[in-house]
Amino acid sequence: MSKFLELKIRNYEKIIHDHNRANKRFYDELLVLVQQCEGRYKSVDKAPDDSPEWQAIVLKRTERPVLSFRSRKVGDMSAREAAKIRREVVELCNRGYPTATIAHILGIGISTAGRITANYKHQINSQNAVQLHERARQLEADK
Repeated sequence: MSKFLELKIRNYEKIIHDHNRANKRFYDELLVLVQQCEGRYKSVDKAPDDSPEWQAIVLKRTERPVLSFRSRKVGDMSAREAAKIRREVVELCNRGYPTATIAHILGIGISTAGRITANYKHQINSQNAVQLHERARQLEADK
């Protein structure tokens, strides 16, 4: 596998790791705010909409970490880059990565990764069928 593809995988893993950490921190901070609100009003449901505790919760909810990835299409790439992406999709597919993860690692659309994967699997299945058919003919001829 190319070093550049390994770098893409490590970058993807770092993005996921950082997002998970940020998400945990977000929920820990939100929990503290909810507990403060419950401490004062006995329940979040009983807190007035204009209370500082409820306003802090509302504000915190807008700060939730968002996980997003690039989503380029093969048609927007040069022929050389598109060919490289196709090879990388196949390589990641062979390593057992799911389609969505492949798309995120390579910065392409999920449907694009799925289409490339499906075409590759269809090609492999067709080649296997031809080889199986040829082998069956050989066995029949050997009788």
